[in-house]
Amino acid sequence: MKKLNKLTFPLLALSSTLILSSMAMAAEDKKTEVTPAAAPTATAPAPVAPPAAFTIPDPVATVNGTPISKAAFDQYAQQLRGKTKVDSAEASKSLVDQLVLEELLVQEANKQKLSDDPQIKQQMEMVQRNLLASTVVRKMLSANAPSEEAIKKEYDTAVAAMKGKEYKASHILVDSEDKAKEVIAELKKGGAFAELAKTKSSDSSAANGGDLGWFAPSMMVPPFAQAVAKLEKGKYSEQPVQTPFGWHVILLEDTREATPPSLDELKPQIAQMLQSKMVNDYLEKLKSGAKIEVKEIQVSVVKPAPEAAKDSKKEEKK
Repeated sequence: MKKLNKLTFPLLALSSTLILSSMAMAAEDKKTEVTPAAAPTATAPAPVAPPAAFTIPDPVATVNGTPISKAAFDQYAQQLRGKTKVDSAEASKSLVDQLVLEELLVQEANKQKLSDDPQIKQQMEMVQRNLLASTVVRKMLSANAPSEEAIKKEYDTAVAAMKGKEYKASHILVDSEDKAKEVIAELKKGGAFAELAKTKSSDSSAANGGDLGWFAPSMMVPPFAQAVAKLEKGKYSEQPVQTPFGWHVILLEDTREATPPSLDELKPQIAQMLQSKMVNDYLEKLKSGAKIEVKEIQVSVVKPAPEAAKDSKKEEKK
C-alpha cells in the first residue's frame, strides 16, 4: 500500500522559499552587473513551515442522515496503524472518504436486507465468536506480560544449551571411496587442499577451495560433525568420511567457543515463546474446568460403482 503524502504543506512552503530565493538571486545578478567587484553574500536557508494543525470533528460526516462518529473514525484509524499514518488533514480526509463509502455500502446492504440472509448471519456469528475469543486471550496476555526475570531465566537456559565449539573447515566431496582415497594420497604427496577441492570436489563450495566457513556441529550431518570434532587444527581426515551426500575429505582449519546471541537480541523471541506457553496453559486450564463432549466422526466406506466392481473382477480372472 502506498503511503499517503504527508509532505504537501512543507513542500508548498519550500516551493515558496525557492521562488523567493530565485527572485533574490536575480536581483543580486543585476547588482553584480553594475558593480562586478562586489563579493557574493551567503544567505541562510529559510525555515520550512511546520505542518498545519488540524482537529477531527464529531461526527466526521453524515450519510443520508446517518452520522459517522469520531469514535468510529478513531477505531478505523487504530485498525490501520502500521499500514498508513493519519498525521495530516489530507490523510484524515482520505480515511473519512473511505468511511463514507463503507456507510453507503452498508446502507445499500440494509436496503437489500442482506442481514437476513442465513449465510451472512452465519458469517457474522463467526466474526463475533472470533473477536470475543481473541479479546479474551489479548486481555489475559496484557494482564500477565512476561517479567524481566522470567525472560532472563529462559535466556540463561537457552545460552547454556548453546555452549560448545564452532568449527571452520573445508572439504572435498566425491562420489566414491576410491576417489576420496586418491585425494588423500595426493594430499600426502604435498598437494594443496584448496586446489584439489577446486578440481576434484563436486560440492558447490569447490569454487572457494572447499571452504565451509564457521559452523556448529548441529548444522552438519552426524558422520561429518563427528569426524570434524576428532580432527586436530590444521589436519585433514586420513580416512574418507561417508555421509548421505557422498565421500568427504575434511580439513579442520580452526575452532572457537560458540558465542551465543545477546539478551537484547533474543528478548523478543523469548517473550513471544513465553506468551505462547501462557496461552497454551490458559487453554488447558479452561478445558480442565469444562464439561466437553466431542462426538465421534463417522467414517463411511465408499463402495465401488457396479461397473467398476465388474471391471475389477475381470482383472482378477485374467
